[in-house]
Amino acid sequence: MNEESIESKMHQHNYLRPCAVCGDTPAKIHYGVLACFGCKGFFRRAVKDGRNKYVCRFEKSCEVNKSERNACRYCRFRKCLLVGMNPDYVRPDREKCKKTKSLLSKKKSLTRSMSNRLQDPSDWTSFLSPTHRKMLSELAKIDNETQSLDKNIEGIADFNLKALIADRALARNSTILDNISPSRSDADNFLSIFQIVQVIDYVDRYLGLIEDVEGRKFSVEDKCALISNSMIPCLLLDSIARHTTKGPNGLEDFKQSFNLLPLDITQITHKLRDVFESFTKKPPSLVEYSIVKAYIISTSESTILSNWLNQSLTQERDNLSELLFKVIKSSRSKTSMHSASYMSSLIHFLNETRNLSTTIRQYLSPSFSRIENPPPVPFYKILVDIINPEVLDLLVTTRKNIQFSPPDLSPLPLSLPPPQTHHFLAHQNFDMNYSPEVYRPNNLQFPKLPLQITKSIEEILRPPGMLEDPNILNKPLARDWADGIRLTPVFNRDIVAQFFPEFTQTNHFGGSQ
Repeated sequence: MNEESIESKMHQHNYLRPCAVCGDTPAKIHYGVLACFGCKGFFRRAVKDGRNKYVCRFEKSCEVNKSERNACRYCRFRKCLLVGMNPDYVRPDREKCKKTKSLLSKKKSLTRSMSNRLQDPSDWTSFLSPTHRKMLSELAKIDNETQSLDKNIEGIADFNLKALIADRALARNSTILDNISPSRSDADNFLSIFQIVQVIDYVDRYLGLIEDVEGRKFSVEDKCALISNSMIPCLLLDSIARHTTKGPNGLEDFKQSFNLLPLDITQITHKLRDVFESFTKKPPSLVEYSIVKAYIISTSESTILSNWLNQSLTQERDNLSELLFKVIKSSRSKTSMHSASYMSSLIHFLNETRNLSTTIRQYLSPSFSRIENPPPVPFYKILVDIINPEVLDLLVTTRKNIQFSPPDLSPLPLSLPPPQTHHFLAHQNFDMNYSPEVYRPNNLQFPKLPLQITKSIEEILRPPGMLEDPNILNKPLARDWADGIRLTPVFNRDIVAQFFPEFTQTNHFGGSQ
């Protein structure tokens, strides 16, 4: 009877579990998370048909609950992805052919789905420290705010990178924003101005967090150098993550995004494929993705930044590494060994991304060189500052000038006579037994010191009346050593009479004698 009541309570508890998307009950495991049947069907239809068709009419912050979950399909689908629903688990041919799986495959699939799911943040984030939870919320806020752009993109066509940074700072402080989404042609271009502005906003906002902690402001030169060094890696990360959701055709679309660039795509095809496959094998979650993006910025080249910014980025890199490891371990319910292995794969992906970005920069550098009269191409100055940043170091500038335009060094021809004509090279002229004579003067040019007027240590230390025996200091003193030595002054009558007149009579002195 007790076992039946326990089973009924457990069944009732599982039956009332809320949906992670809208909060409706009952909910079961669908596509990796607890979801109701309504959100399950909506997610399957969105992945198959409408993932690129939904548009939010508001500010992409609609509330998704049980009563208003059908109000905005864009925010509902976004929350499905946020809580951890995996699009790879949706099978379009499920209704046509249903195949039975073995018990082992079911267990493996369930384990993978449970490891990849992201539950309610109040569950696994409780294992994080308050500092780490604050970092997660700040990174998520930055990522959401940089997804919206205004319509003033055409007004920055003749800007350089410094002017664009200042313009974006003013745009963020403006209360009037008219959001616009990039066109299809802009989204397919790797160096789209929309993507570039998003990275600039992200880096500037991220530096703002560091400035709030440090209490100091970074210079515009530091911001330009950091943006230039982290631009291509961030664009690669965003482009790969965006094309991964397109399914099997994602790799080809990712390669085609480089067709508009002035480079030979065949030279980097294999590198693009390796980086894309490295990401798709172990894709990060949304929370992990935000940490990885900030980690790319913290690993920028240190030789182009100031010492203070390098120290700040080093500290941020250590904090992000610790945060990423704890998020992987907590959200995926893995052991420390598995978490370290997964984190190492992400770090390996970032290293491959850095190497690929260096190769792309080398191929693009000749097409975006610094010239006095730039062509009237929109956004050309911005691209030049990103691909070929301005060098502010005098040593680096001098080294580059010498490397590409070496000075004309034409020394005078040397006309040395034959070696045998030099008499100082002849072997017979050297005396092997020759040694210089040492000069020793026999007399001095100045008189000697008068040593006869000085006293020795023995004479100074000898008490008055002591015999002038040189060996007396080395002998022990006898008992009569004080005999014969007058220790008190001689009795003087005249001195006594001056102080004691009553004793001037001779009888007094005579009586005492």
